[in-house]
Amino acid sequence: TFGEQNIDFSNEKFEGCNLTSVFGSINCNLQDAIIEEDIIINISSIFGSITITAPENTKIKITSIPIFGGISDKRKNKKEGKNTIYINATCLFGGVDIK
Repeated sequence: TFGEQNIDFSNEKFEGCNLTSVFGSINCNLQDAIIEEDIIINISSIFGSITITAPENTKIKITSIPIFGGISDKRKNKKEGKNTIYINATCLFGGVDIK
């Protein structure tokens, strides 16, 4: 709340998480995370912002409830991989970017 948090899962086994930003920002780096199966990320962004840096070798499926906010997949190289990241997002005057 009213702050910034940087989360880095480099070289760690990642099994999903919950991210909540209220009047603040979160940067979640999954670029070098070890993802061995399909995972779920639950997101709530209320007057805040969340940026997820995703690995290139994963599929991403988004389900969102945008209320004066939204979620954008801004990855340039969207390669199909064997694992899927499911993102369930609620954005209330907030936003989520996937890079």
